[in-house]
Amino acid sequence: MRHRLRALLFAACCVGPPAAAHELQSVALWLHEEAPGRIAVTLKTPLARDGGAVAVVPRFPAGCRNDDEPRVDREAGTVVRQWRETCRDGLAGMRLRIEGLDPRAPEAMVVARFADGRSLTLAVDRHDPEAVLAPPAQAAGLRLSAYLELGVEHILLGTDHLLFVLGLILVVGAAGRGRAMLVAALTAFTLAHSFTLACAVLGLWGLPPRPVELSIALSIVLLALELAEHPRRAAAGLAPSLTLRKPWLVAFGFGLLHGFGFAGALAAIGLPEPARAWALLLFNAGVEIGQLLFVAAVLLVLAALRRLHAAQPRAAGAAATVLGGVAMYWTLERAVLWTEALWPGV
Repeated sequence: MRHRLRALLFAACCVGPPAAAHELQSVALWLHEEAPGRIAVTLKTPLARDGGAVAVVPRFPAGCRNDDEPRVDREAGTVVRQWRETCRDGLAGMRLRIEGLDPRAPEAMVVARFADGRSLTLAVDRHDPEAVLAPPAQAAGLRLSAYLELGVEHILLGTDHLLFVLGLILVVGAAGRGRAMLVAALTAFTLAHSFTLACAVLGLWGLPPRPVELSIALSIVLLALELAEHPRRAAAGLAPSLTLRKPWLVAFGFGLLHGFGFAGALAAIGLPEPARAWALLLFNAGVEIGQLLFVAAVLLVLAALRRLHAAQPRAAGAAATVLGGVAMYWTLERAVLWTEALWPGV
């Protein structure tokens, strides 16, 4: 076991800073037209590593002017700016551009409430940062669809969740349990993270983000260690571990933690009050669609590797080492960040 841990630590040092995992965060922009042409603006952006806000700026059209200096507050790893704009042509039909979106904060949710009480919710990303705030009469079908898109994007950009799913697939394959067990494990993971996502977003149950993110990284480390140890246990005639015998149980337990991770992104954006349940359902459906796309891609790659019998064992061992190395890096990094949050200046 000791040499496996050394291998994972070595890999953690070699891989360097990987994709940002759950440091990928969304920007949220609320526009409330209090009277025709008079707009209250609230912009929520994540904190960068240096403690400053990610430099995201909404660019209003030429007919708008800033009426006051922004009020700036900090809360739970984000910076919230509030100010007012006066726009000659009002909010309806406005062409708005979100500048400064980058790979760490690649998307923004825009929530507009028009003077007549109608509302619109839509998403923009760094590849297409411009949005047209359609008049309320044209906006009815656009309010909630953005949450589906946001869910798909969030899981596909959430590297730590994807690596956990990859680890589950590899564990089921190493145990030779077949497709039924893979479906059971993925279903257990889905049910668990859907439950805690709903509880956290609706305010029924929550956990602080730092220990959640650390636990998510540790869940991937566990799967990597199980994959690395399985060949040795099999060669020694030992029974498979609990993780390989009942991967659905491990998937469910850690899925509860992963749900709190999903909730962090959605909580930063918020849910539209008239349709909170629908927005939550669509976001979760988007997460599941993205997860299924990823699982299908992994299974296609594994099917191709099975045709290269000689390469398959080496590929499995390499996958376990890389998986564990990246997760160990995240574990150490998140442990340091949590320590700094608990004891500033240490």
